[in-house]
Amino acid sequence: MFSYWMNRYLWGDSAGAYHAVNLFIHIVNAGLVFLALWRLLGWHHWDIRGRKLGAASGALLFLIHPLQTESVSYIAGRSESLSTLFVLAAYCLFLYRRKPAISWLEAIGVLFLFGLAILSKENAVSLAGILILTDTFVPEPFSTSSLRRNWRLYALLLPAALAGAAAVFRMLAGAPTAGFSVSGITPFQYALTQARAIFTYLRLALVPYGQSVDHDFPISRSLFDHGAAFWAILLCFLIVAAVRLRRQWPLTCFGLLFFLIALAPTSSIVPILDPLVERRMYLPLMGLILIGCEWVSRVRLSPAVKCSLAGVALVALSVACHERNRVWSVPSNLFMDAARKSAGNPRPYLNLTEMAVREGRCGAALPYLKRADQLFPNLARVQLAWGWALECLGHREEALDRLLRARSMQPTSSVYEQLGLLYGEMGRVVEAGDALKAAVTLAPESPTAHEALAFWHESIGEFKDAEGEYGKSFSLNPHDPNTRAALTRVRLLQQQHSTQ
Repeated sequence: MFSYWMNRYLWGDSAGAYHAVNLFIHIVNAGLVFLALWRLLGWHHWDIRGRKLGAASGALLFLIHPLQTESVSYIAGRSESLSTLFVLAAYCLFLYRRKPAISWLEAIGVLFLFGLAILSKENAVSLAGILILTDTFVPEPFSTSSLRRNWRLYALLLPAALAGAAAVFRMLAGAPTAGFSVSGITPFQYALTQARAIFTYLRLALVPYGQSVDHDFPISRSLFDHGAAFWAILLCFLIVAAVRLRRQWPLTCFGLLFFLIALAPTSSIVPILDPLVERRMYLPLMGLILIGCEWVSRVRLSPAVKCSLAGVALVALSVACHERNRVWSVPSNLFMDAARKSAGNPRPYLNLTEMAVREGRCGAALPYLKRADQLFPNLARVQLAWGWALECLGHREEALDRLLRARSMQPTSSVYEQLGLLYGEMGRVVEAGDALKAAVTLAPESPTAHEALAFWHESIGEFKDAEGEYGKSFSLNPHDPNTRAALTRVRLLQQQHSTQ
């Protein structure tokens, strides 16, 4: 949030400036990935030429992989990329310590960066596991000598990790979108779902086809739902193989465990409302890059052929990344893409309608709303979306019919708010006021409901009541310039009215 404040303070509300900072963070992260790969490949006895090619190719892959799009092109994805910046900075400080045993000053530096990473996003807690994994895998797999040498770091890390875990669990206890209070899914069901999700992440990393801003990924309610048992067994097999083959394939096994540890905060037993989100792969991708380094090094091809194949792969990924960013460049197109791929998730259809209305492309949402009507016939939010689109197109009677259907299904504040605004457009003043008052009653903390009611009061000359409602809206959302301007306007109107 501090980085967002700095963005706004320095460059205002320009979306381009937010994207530029996101891109800068991503480029810095690619540089840190290069440094980490350089050190890790050296510890695995790669020669200078191999280290240069491996670290440079890995960093470039991290930079241009289409899976990174959501963490960079999505402004809110900064939490992922910024936390990863601090994780990678802490990891590089750990890897490049001056002596085999970390000093107190270096340990404090790692801990400080670790704290910044967690403050950026909680899933950075995975760094603790990555540090332990590195000390137990390098240079000798499953050796405790490095752990003992670096006791200073772990002496500081343990209380910090416990305090961080306590804070995270406290947050998870009551959060509506993540934690054990998420309704409709148990930890066991989420674990089964994530066993499948992990392999979907692997597939997207290898073949970035079927990407979506809002994946339609169903929950596994039992061992046999969506083949969850098979994927869970396969995951256990891979973990056991990583332990057993750690000497024959050290970098592959290390990379696999790195990948799983980096994913663990979001892919374990703690339920999260969205089971599969592409930006969660931002840091874990580095583990897969390590695997790729070892596999490419063992392929028996001439260096020229290897370089040619790597070049082709990087060009293909660059093109795919560019195309994915083109989809992200137009919000309605982004959600059209998600809606086309979704048969069980209504959210892309609703977001598509909202974006299409904002862009003035209301008609573009209609084919998708027809499909949503078939897929989710009893969902009030779909009927509300119909109301938005039809009102935007000027089909007020049809819009009213849809909104009345939504009210009969689920009489929420947002339904009454939209209904009141539509009644106002149709000149049905009394019904508009009743609907907007109901919207405020149902959601007294909604700034838009208060603002809509205020506009109604203003339209019928009740300036004092309008001032009160605009004031409530402004107190709930003090950063809205439109509400501030409306509040100033009605105060002037009230003064003019009182002097007449």
